[in-house]
Amino acid sequence: MQKGSGFKQGTLGFLFIILAIVNLTANAEVQTINELELSTIANLDKAALNNDQWQTVLPVLGDEDHYFIATQAGKIYQIHNNQVSSSAFFDLKLALKNPNIVALTAITLDPNFHYRDRDGYHTFYTAHTEASKPSTAKLASINAEVNSLYDTVLVRWKVDNFRTKPLVSQQYEVMRIAIMEVDEPIQQLSFNPYIEPWHDDFGLLFIALARNETLKNEALYAGSILRIKPEKYGLQKYTVPTNNPFSKTADIQNEIIFIAGQKTEHFDWIKQSAYRLLVQFNQPDSSLLIEAKIGEDWREAIPQEKIKKHLPILDTKHKTLLYQGRDLKKLWGKVLHLQEKENDWQLQALTINSTDDAGNTPNISHKLINYNTNKQSKFSLHQKHNGELLLLEHSQQRLYSIKKPTAVVNNVDKKQDLPSSSNSQSILLILFCFVFILTGTYWYIRSTNTKKQGFFQQQWANFEIDMETKSISLYKRHNKSPEKNLTISSLICSEILLNDEVISTISADTTQAFSNELESLVLAAFGSEHRIKMINDKHRKIQLCLTDDQKQHYMICLYYRVGNIRHTKLKYQQVIDKAIDWQWLLAQHINPTLTTKRKIKVKPIPEKVVSPSENKSVSVKAIAREVFEDNSTEATQDIDLSINSLIDSTHEAPSTSKSSIDATEENTLVADLDKLVMMKKQGYLSETEFNAAKAKILKHVAND
Repeated sequence: MQKGSGFKQGTLGFLFIILAIVNLTANAEVQTINELELSTIANLDKAALNNDQWQTVLPVLGDEDHYFIATQAGKIYQIHNNQVSSSAFFDLKLALKNPNIVALTAITLDPNFHYRDRDGYHTFYTAHTEASKPSTAKLASINAEVNSLYDTVLVRWKVDNFRTKPLVSQQYEVMRIAIMEVDEPIQQLSFNPYIEPWHDDFGLLFIALARNETLKNEALYAGSILRIKPEKYGLQKYTVPTNNPFSKTADIQNEIIFIAGQKTEHFDWIKQSAYRLLVQFNQPDSSLLIEAKIGEDWREAIPQEKIKKHLPILDTKHKTLLYQGRDLKKLWGKVLHLQEKENDWQLQALTINSTDDAGNTPNISHKLINYNTNKQSKFSLHQKHNGELLLLEHSQQRLYSIKKPTAVVNNVDKKQDLPSSSNSQSILLILFCFVFILTGTYWYIRSTNTKKQGFFQQQWANFEIDMETKSISLYKRHNKSPEKNLTISSLICSEILLNDEVISTISADTTQAFSNELESLVLAAFGSEHRIKMINDKHRKIQLCLTDDQKQHYMICLYYRVGNIRHTKLKYQQVIDKAIDWQWLLAQHINPTLTTKRKIKVKPIPEKVVSPSENKSVSVKAIAREVFEDNSTEATQDIDLSINSLIDSTHEAPSTSKSSIDATEENTLVADLDKLVMMKKQGYLSETEFNAAKAKILKHVAND
C-alpha cells in the first residue's frame, strides 16, 4: 500500500514539473486551436481517368502505405509508397465481360484480406448496377410483382500476385437484387471492424440498399440493411446467419436486419456494441443521425428518442463518420461532417446527444489548411482501419491525411530583452500556473476515483442461486438485498471473461455445451493468469456475462484486483469455484443432452507418516479441489461423483489396524454426510436420492 502511494506521489510530482515547463514556455508558441492540417499522401494525376470520377479509397489491411482507389466506372488503381499506378489492375466491365454495367456503387475488402491461411485472403467485394437479367435468380419484392429494369449485383473477387502484379484469379456472383431505378442500388458494403475473429459474428457482410418511393412499404425497398455470410455453402452462394432478427417473419426477407423507412445515406459502427448502428438519413429539409438497433422496423415512424443529431442543411450531401481514431484528441467521440463555405472547407465536429431536437450543443468547426485554395475543390471524407481520417480531393486529384497543425514558433530572443519591470508579471503568471496545476492534479485524482467507482456501479457485484424457485439474484456492490431476479429458464447464454477475454461460453448451441475437458481448459487459463506476478499495478479481473432471451446482457464483476489491492469481496479461488459451478448448472438447464457427467478435479492429501512407537495410523481424511495459493499449480486427478461410487469409495480402502478404523470412523461419517448435503444444495441430488444415499452410509457404519 505504501509502495503504491509513493509511486502515485512520484507520478504526480513528475506531472507537475512537465506542466510547469509547458506553461513557462507557452508564450513562445502560437497554436491554432480550430485548424487541421492536410498532409499529402499521393498525387493522383498520373492515373488516366478519361472522363471517369474517383469514388472511394480503401486502405489495404496489413500495409499502412498501401491503398486501393476505385472509380465510378469500376476501375481500381493502387497507391503504394505515395505513388499511384498509371493503369488500373482491375476493370469491372472487362472482368465480367459485360459492357452494360452502369456503375460501381460500393466496394470493400474482406476482414481476412491479409491472413494467408483463412478464407477471404486477398479477397474483395464489389456492388454494381447493370441491366436486368430476368432469368437469373434474385431477391425481389415478396408482396408485390414488379417489372424491374435493373439489377444491383454483389460479386466476390480474389487477387493473386498482390504485391507484384495483381491479377484477378477467381470471381463469383454472391447476390443479385432487382431494382426499379438506376439510383436505387447497393449503397454501402461493410464488415464490422470492431468484431474479433473469434466472435460468432465475425466475417458477416452488411449491405445497405437504397429506398424506393413506390415500394416503400416493402421491407426490401424501404431503406433496409442486410446481413449475410458471403461464403459458399454447398450449392448456396451465401448463407443467412441464424440470429438474423426477421428470419421467422413471413413478409420480410431473411437477409434483412434493419428497416429504415427513410433514404439512407450512410451507416457507421458504434464501437462499444456489435448490435447498434449510427445511421444517417437524408430528408428533404434536413439530415438526421439516428442510433439504430438490429431488429428494428421504422417504416411507420422514427422513434423520437432514437434521433441523436440534426445535421446542418447543406447544398451538397456528405456522409458523416464517427471518429474512432486516437491521433486527434479534440475529435474523440465526435461525429464528423464536411462543409464548404466560400471555397473554404471545414470539418464540423458534432457531439452526439441523447435528445438533440433543437441542436443546442454548439458545433465546433475546424478549418482545413495547407491545400491549394486557388482552385475549386471537392472533398470526400474516408477512414483508415484504425479510425484515422483520409480526404480525397476529386478536382485536383489528391489524397490527404489529416493531422494536427504545425506549431508556429515566435522569436523567443525578443522576449529575453524585455525590461526588468515585467518580473512581477512573470511571478504572477507562475503563481497562476501553480494554482492551475494544483487544481488539475486534484481533479485528476478525483476523476480517477470516480471512474473506478463508476466501473463497479455499472456492473453487478455478485449473484446467488435459489434452487427452489430456479432463479438467480443479482446484487449491486455493498448491497445485501438483490436488485434483480432472473429465472434460470430465461437465460440463453453465459460467458466467463478473464481480463475481458471470453474463456468459456455456455449456450444452446451444439458447440457451446460444457464438459470436463472444457472445465480443464478454463482451470488452465485461471492457473496461467495466477502465475503472473501482480506488479506495476497489473489488473486482474474475472467477470460473468449473462444473456437472457430478450438479448439483454448482465455483466457481473466477481473479482477485480489492481496490484496487491483486491476491490471485491470474494477471493480468487472462491470466484473460480463459483463461476465453474454456475457453468455446470446452466449447461444442464439449457443444453442437457450435450452436457457430460461432471467430475470434480481434486488433489489427494498424502498420508501422514507416524513413528513406529505410536500405536495409531492416520488415513487419508478427505480430498479437496486444487487451490491457487502460490505461483504454481498442483497436479490433479479425476474422481467419479456418482452416488454409489461416492459411498463405496469411503469404505473400500484397506485399513492397517483396528485402532486406525476406530480413530477415523466418526470423521469419515461426518465427511460423507457433508458431501451429500453439498451435492443436494447444488442441485445434483433430489430429495429421494439424498435420503437413499444417507441410509446407505448409515447402514455401512452399522455393519462395520
